[in-house]
Amino acid sequence: RYVILGNHHDAWVFGALDPSSGTACLLEIARVFKVLVDQHGWKPRRSIVFCSWGAEEYGLIGSTEWVEENMKSLSSKAVVYLNVDISVQGNYVFRAKSSPTLYQVIYDVAKKIPDPNGGSLYDIWLKRNPMKEESLPYIGNLGSGSDYAPFMVTAGISSLDIRYTYDSATNLSSYPLYHSMYETSI
Repeated sequence: RYVILGNHHDAWVFGALDPSSGTACLLEIARVFKVLVDQHGWKPRRSIVFCSWGAEEYGLIGSTEWVEENMKSLSSKAVVYLNVDISVQGNYVFRAKSSPTLYQVIYDVAKKIPDPNGGSLYDIWLKRNPMKEESLPYIGNLGSGSDYAPFMVTAGISSLDIRYTYDSATNLSSYPLYHSMYETSI
């Protein structure tokens, strides 16, 4: 079975947030897994596939072609696709969008992760971004616009897109420099 983690490597201009924050996280996850395997003898229960897509900003071309080319194997073996497109868009709250089949898994894992502000990731997430109807943290549904789309729509694979984001009470529609020539890491 495959757990697939991916992010694209193309950007509109400089791409400090999109995709570089995601690329940095993806590379660090791969590095840590290598340390766990090499130095601690850890073996994952599933095959972990790390992907770096081309041409996400130009129509999801890289991930779409890969999914189409590997459809037979993916439809029978893929468990989940984890998208780390923009990993850091702020430091206020954790944000998740996913297939509904993953909601409970996300909640369960969030309860196990300590938050630097005290309590668990789940506790801070619930406090800062609750669902209106239920006493649970808000999880959005995936639409299109990132590399999870071909996995979810074409191959029927449950998908997840996660990031840290800013306080939506600021009434910003997005990170102000997003996709501009000022979105640099300097």
